Amino acid sequence: MLLDGAPCPGGSRGSALLFAAFQEHHTREDAGEDDLHPGEEEGQRPDGVCDLEERAEPGGSPVPEDPEPDEAAVVPVVYLTGKTLADRRTGLVAAGLVAVVSVSFFARSIFGFVDHHVAETLFSTLFCLAYIAALAYAARHPVTLANTKTILPVALLALAAGAAYVLGLLVMPTIILFALIAGVFTVIQAVRNHLDGTGPEGLLVVNAVTFAVPTVFLPLSGIMVDATSLSLYSVAHVYAYLLLIGAMALLSGISLALKGKQNEYLAALAALTVAAVAFLNLTDIGEVMAKGLTAFFGRNMSATAIREMGAWDPSIAWQSFNVGLLLIPAGLAVLALRLRRENRPELLFTIVWSVVILVATIQHLRFEYYLAVNLALLAAVVVAWALQFGVGKTAEYFREPESKKKKKTLPAAEIAAVGLAVLLTVTLVGASASENIGYAQNGVPRTMLADDWRDALEWMNAHTPNPGVDYYAIYDQNTFTYPENSYSIMSWWDYGHWITFIGQRIPVTNPFQDNVRRATGFFLATAEEEADAALAAAGSRYIVTDGRMAAEGFPAIAYWHDTAALVDPYAAGLLVAVPGGEDTYSIESFYRAAYYETMVVRLQAFDGTLAEPENALYVEYDTRSVAKTGYPLLTESREMSPAEAQAAAGAYTRPGKAAVFGSDTRSPTGTVPALKHYRLVYESSPDAATSVKVFEHVDGAVIPGEGVIEVTVVTNTGREFVYRQQSENGTFVVPYSTTGNPYDVKTVGNYRIVGATAEFTATEEAVTGRA
Repeated sequence: MLLDGAPCPGGSRGSALLFAAFQEHHTREDAGEDDLHPGEEEGQRPDGVCDLEERAEPGGSPVPEDPEPDEAAVVPVVYLTGKTLADRRTGLVAAGLVAVVSVSFFARSIFGFVDHHVAETLFSTLFCLAYIAALAYAARHPVTLANTKTILPVALLALAAGAAYVLGLLVMPTIILFALIAGVFTVIQAVRNHLDGTGPEGLLVVNAVTFAVPTVFLPLSGIMVDATSLSLYSVAHVYAYLLLIGAMALLSGISLALKGKQNEYLAALAALTVAAVAFLNLTDIGEVMAKGLTAFFGRNMSATAIREMGAWDPSIAWQSFNVGLLLIPAGLAVLALRLRRENRPELLFTIVWSVVILVATIQHLRFEYYLAVNLALLAAVVVAWALQFGVGKTAEYFREPESKKKKKTLPAAEIAAVGLAVLLTVTLVGASASENIGYAQNGVPRTMLADDWRDALEWMNAHTPNPGVDYYAIYDQNTFTYPENSYSIMSWWDYGHWITFIGQRIPVTNPFQDNVRRATGFFLATAEEEADAALAAAGSRYIVTDGRMAAEGFPAIAYWHDTAALVDPYAAGLLVAVPGGEDTYSIESFYRAAYYETMVVRLQAFDGTLAEPENALYVEYDTRSVAKTGYPLLTESREMSPAEAQAAAGAYTRPGKAAVFGSDTRSPTGTVPALKHYRLVYESSPDAATSVKVFEHVDGAVIPGEGVIEVTVVTNTGREFVYRQQSENGTFVVPYSTTGNPYDVKTVGNYRIVGATAEFTATEEAVTGRA
């Protein structure tokens, strides 16, 4: 963080700054069976030819630096689009730029990337190419409804546009955004056509045929779900296409009826606008459409917990597109000037397309990889214009002998145009290539599944009971019920698809965020009974955690659980003065007792055993925030015994406040009881900060006695720890068996009560409740 212009190095707690992590909210982006109620559906794209990005075998190791065919296919599509908009030169420049521009576009095109993918960009651009080709042909060859010979060529081109749209639909329901773009364009173009005296028939045929294709295809495809949402393969898509066709038919009818009557036409449009607003607000279908608009162009609290749904800030924009950001408005201006001189629908569509994608990207940065195509096209328009404007006179001037140059006026404007175009293009290509190379070298490993997770899930696939739901079977949603022995896996939603794909088990939640509150309810539970209830409600038997969930990923769990409280119940952010820096501070996280009592920390950091710290951190802080920071200032801190720290905090009477915090993420403020029903069955490495751990929920074996019972446990990696538990009401309930344990995490010897000599065994049958 930078405060007062100076860098602030991290302090002793800087390795897991919850507040800094919360500001970043870095979660894995959207990517199946999950913990569904019988009969519940999820809209997912079909496993068709478009799913190249997901065809990596679970045991395979994709080469992430290799681009897929999808990215290569974008290049000729962009070339043809640029050529259709302007000329061959524009197409060549656009094709060259799209191959290197935007690190986000490059990242989405890497083999093995299993999230929103460049295939979406490919097929949406293919749709735009076919659509503008149909528009351009219809503009050059006027359509008359009475003459079928004029309709057929336009209809065939529109049919190709509809087919391209369906290909995009097979990749992702997000293609509906391009129906919206077509709708906005259609309204503007219809108005211009009427005011120019151009007939509406061509535009009507293009839209009617184009969107009739997905209207017919989707209900017949077998992939529709029983829901009404534009984000799913649902009937809402069909409604949207029919509305677009109907709106175009209505606009055409009004234009034909009021031909030559501009004032009356504008009045009719005003009335139509009022009716459209009323439709969106007063009808069920209109409400669905309005929600879809909000999803694309609005923001909500839950969406902003997903990194790709966050706003496009200037630093990210510059990293992705650098000087290309200057070429976007320049390209729009060139197209607008051409459009002013002549009525060319393909130019207007490209302007609307680019503006809508730009707005969507500003709202949600995930649309960067869509915007890459628009930037390439708009930059190519500018470069081609500059070359056309200046190359001739510039070349002529420099070919002249020196004696003649003195008699001629220097073509400064032309030279400047060519020079600026070359400079911006070279800078854009160089900066983009540098970002792409840097990402390939350093960024790719962070987007791929970590080896620890892959190892853990491959172990899960091989060493946990079959849940009774065939991974490859197709079930009837109306008759399906879970088998009696089925169970789910409790983990965070980031990993749900991997649990399905590699572990071939049923996750409670996944990147569709269904059932996410069940997961937060479990991981943030501070009482074992509360966690048991959450686990039972989800039908879970195994729990998977990693170091990130208990540290920098913890704020995301807290955020999804309570968007008002956030991390406040678990940590406090305090300003800590940086040594040697005047008025320079770092923000550090100080952990409250509730943080250490959460299940995710008790499992990942403490292995479910009793935690009794020797020291706690006594802290004094000034509640008056340093100007413009919003954080209190740490004035004093020192370690002391938990009891002494609590007493000192209770006796504090000076200005400000005093509190007791944990000294680090593994040192609680006080005693944290052992978990009775959770045993570690696998860990990917001995380091809790990086290890992926698998726990099993068990009934626990009952042992009579008083005091603290303990047993040494050796994990599958060879790490040793001592499981300790304080008795309650004269008994212990222990989760580890000393005989018959089927896992590689085993006890060494028997249980023993501290201070006594007697030993106790616990059979596997007693621990699992099968005794």
